[in-house]
Amino acid sequence: MVISGSGKTTLLLNAAKEHFSEKKVAVIVNELGEVGVDGKILKNAYSEVLELPEGCICCSIHAEFEKAISELREKYEPEVLMVETSGSAEPFPVMISLQNLGCVIEGVICLIDTKNFNLYSQEDTARHQIGSSNVLVLNKTDLVDENTIKQVEDSVVDIWKRYLLRNLFTNEPVFKSFKLYKTSHGKLPAEVFSGIFALQEKLYYLNVEDHKHNHTQQVIYLDEAIDYDELLNMINNLPTDVVRVKGILKLKDYPEALVVNYSFGNLDISHTLSHYEGRPFLILIKSIN
Repeated sequence: MVISGSGKTTLLLNAAKEHFSEKKVAVIVNELGEVGVDGKILKNAYSEVLELPEGCICCSIHAEFEKAISELREKYEPEVLMVETSGSAEPFPVMISLQNLGCVIEGVICLIDTKNFNLYSQEDTARHQIGSSNVLVLNKTDLVDENTIKQVEDSVVDIWKRYLLRNLFTNEPVFKSFKLYKTSHGKLPAEVFSGIFALQEKLYYLNVEDHKHNHTQQVIYLDEAIDYDELLNMINNLPTDVVRVKGILKLKDYPEALVVNYSFGNLDISHTLSHYEGRPFLILIKSIN
């Protein structure tokens, strides 16, 4: 299962709890920067987590990715493998690597931030993520009205048709159809994970345009717990080129570490890490367009 887009970690956690409680699951987390946030979240939750920092799976650590998959399969013999790509990666090269290693790809899921879709829908990476998936998920639908949901749905379907992944030899579509789901908290029905969306066609890695990074990152370490107002002040005064903030920090008068997620003006600190003893930090992801 290959997963790209917005809200991936929440979906992984929900899927592990609800649909794979009786199976041996391995999760590959591809995180931006020298500090991996999502890997730390998953290590506090379920199964075995392999984190590949500093680069996208689809380019600079392509060889390391295949090696890591092979070692993970040999050591743990997982029944289910989930690969979470970074938000700036396209699924296609990941799919090829998995096929080359003899894995059956049971579905390629693209999560779409319904609330903020208009802010990134013109980006080529986002469009190729949609066109390279056969399961499209409109996430955060509870934050918008029905008209907005319908507009985003229509746009996503149009993008899927125009950016549909095709066989490089025959020009035939790799996916003959797609399934679209709507969710507010990253929860999907069991059928998504049952293998009915499995990729049947063999993919070929020919003449694929080099992946171009459009982001950079800065890590800020916080040696002490801060007030909630200090956090808000920090977020409200971010440089204009910061498009996202992720991290783990500690607030004064609060016993557990908190996972910070900020994007498109929205701050989320709803996840807690009860056993986190590491150094608090924030990762600032900046656009270089």
